[in-house]
Amino acid sequence: MARIKVAVIGLGNVACTILQGIEYYRQGLNGKRGIWHEMVGNYSIDDVDVVGAFDIDASKVGRSVADALRMFGKGNGNSINTDVYKDLNVSAGIMVDKPPEHWSMDITRVDRDEFIDALKQCNADVVVNLISSSLDASSLAYAESSLQAGVSFINATPSSLQSNHGLIDAFRDRRLLMVGDDLMSQFGGTVFHKGILQLLHRRGMIIDSSYQLDVGGSSDTRNTMREEVRARKRAIKTASIDAELPYEFGITAGTTEYTEFLKDERVSYYWFYAEGFMGSPVRIDVMMRSSDGANACNILLDVIRAVKYARDKNSPELDEMISAYGFKSPPKVMSVMDAQQEFEEAFVL
Repeated sequence: MARIKVAVIGLGNVACTILQGIEYYRQGLNGKRGIWHEMVGNYSIDDVDVVGAFDIDASKVGRSVADALRMFGKGNGNSINTDVYKDLNVSAGIMVDKPPEHWSMDITRVDRDEFIDALKQCNADVVVNLISSSLDASSLAYAESSLQAGVSFINATPSSLQSNHGLIDAFRDRRLLMVGDDLMSQFGGTVFHKGILQLLHRRGMIIDSSYQLDVGGSSDTRNTMREEVRARKRAIKTASIDAELPYEFGITAGTTEYTEFLKDERVSYYWFYAEGFMGSPVRIDVMMRSSDGANACNILLDVIRAVKYARDKNSPELDEMISAYGFKSPPKVMSVMDAQQEFEEAFVL
């Protein structure tokens, strides 16, 4: 049985959780409880191998992945299995952007040619871009380098790569996939918002307005506090949620504040106003608290397996379907339930 060899860029909350999760399920802890889709294409989670890890934090580069994750987890509330990936070292990545002002870490970086060589050496099938929000030039450099190395690319960040049609075509020409942008969690703030709107709409209610306010404690949330990044994230979330209804309504959604003590957790506040028979009002006011890292993992593992399966079938044109299922800002916007149905019909056996 073929394996899926994955290179991860950016050892933060999501990477920390997914690396541990792969081993958690491989060791049979608690069976497969918590796995959404046991099989995607011909692949189970047990078929996913992380063969490369890249970061620019000098305190992580050169260490084993186990050491880097243990060091990261102490400050982010994650439970660290110190035996995981002790034989895999963290390699230096690319850094094209100017570092955000609040960063205090020392940076170790390589040029594109060195990164491409390192990526080829680990023989990855798929690259997963999990670097911080706002590093747009670096995300583009990683995508272009992955193309040169002959590796499919998953952009989990909000950086706008799906609007680069020339780059998408270049991946397809090499029978590779580039999917994204901005990973949508399994049951995070955006999908919850979309689901409530769908329920109201399908029950015949007329939605007048809604809003979503998010507060988080991860390092990525902190990076989002830069006003231009926050505005773009708000626009992406708002457009994604707006696609759920066939008519215009008042909608605002986005990250509003960074609160350090929340660590990997996110608190989302929602308000909905809809009308029914004779204009009778329905108001919903609700709060949800969830884990950013864990919420991303099922979707990301589904996307990784679907990308590899599509390449196995020589079907890079499936990139749009995968993007619609797993991301907030795909090239083809669909309602969350329609995207899920199409994905499951194509990939879930």
